[in-house]
Amino acid sequence: MKRTFGSFVFVLVAGAIIGALYGLMMNEILDRNWGLKAPIRGAVRGMVVASVAVVLEVWISNSAIGRWQRSVKFRRGVALRVIITCLIIYVALAGSHLVLIADKEIYVQWIQSGFAPDFLFALGAGVVIQVMLQARRLIGGRTLTYFLLGRYARPTEERRIFVLADLKDSTSITEKLGDQKALELITGVFLDIDPAIKKHRGVIHNYVGDEIIMSWLDRGPDGNMRLLKCIDEIFQTLSVRQAHYLKKYGVAPTLRLGIAGGPVAVGECGWEKRQVVYIGDTINKAKRMQEACKRHDLSVILDAETARGITMPMGIGIDVVEEATLRGRAEATKMLTLTGPDGTALEALPSMSAAV
Repeated sequence: MKRTFGSFVFVLVAGAIIGALYGLMMNEILDRNWGLKAPIRGAVRGMVVASVAVVLEVWISNSAIGRWQRSVKFRRGVALRVIITCLIIYVALAGSHLVLIADKEIYVQWIQSGFAPDFLFALGAGVVIQVMLQARRLIGGRTLTYFLLGRYARPTEERRIFVLADLKDSTSITEKLGDQKALELITGVFLDIDPAIKKHRGVIHNYVGDEIIMSWLDRGPDGNMRLLKCIDEIFQTLSVRQAHYLKKYGVAPTLRLGIAGGPVAVGECGWEKRQVVYIGDTINKAKRMQEACKRHDLSVILDAETARGITMPMGIGIDVVEEATLRGRAEATKMLTLTGPDGTALEALPSMSAAV
């Protein structure tokens, strides 16, 4: 909520600044001689337009239309979102002009001489906004911000909790569906769980075949609770989508998650394709937890040290799996799994496939 409010305030301020500049520009072009009224009215309109645009953008993104947009091909999706953004901005511009400038003559004048430049402005703003949003999505919102701020220009240390999730029985699924259909399924699964990761402030670092690598900053036991809430929501999402997967692919996929927290070194790496890279034993430990999931036929395994740093949400408990010495480590590690309200191991759904 705090981050959403901060983003909304930022959009309002940006809208006010852009609106004020646009008001000054149009005042000069149309020779209105409005003086200070031009930037003030422009700033107010900018804030109104920005507010309406953000509300509609969020509503569309969270609706079935938004999910469909995310699933279409990149160029088609960008073009569609530019058109929608342009319409949103233009409707907000026209509406705010009618409400805020309640003068019939001025409104008629705007229709005659201001319609075209406002439309071009809305179109240009829509293109710029969507190009920025697509760049943000390709690189990652926080990663792009960190690049711009130079946060990781030099290697630094952070405490993070990593979650490595891969598709259960991916080999047999690929054999059954073929490479292209299996990739379509994997893409659909990651698309379905993406909103939950974003909602609970997780960062997606990479997709490696049928695996997704994500992490959360270590924010103390209560702050880290959002990670487990995210996992629970991911499993609920996959359960809800079970019928869809069975109908379209003949299989109901589920995930295997390894979780481990601790210090990692983080910094920028590469030139042609610059990335933020995380290195440390924490990631290796998360991988060992994921491997243990397969060995014990469980959906989630985390180590006891990580579990001590997380407040368990209502309805979620922990159960000991085993204590073993992991490859590459000298000391034994106690491994735990998450349990639901009924005490059984937490999972999305049992492995299922449709009759063929």
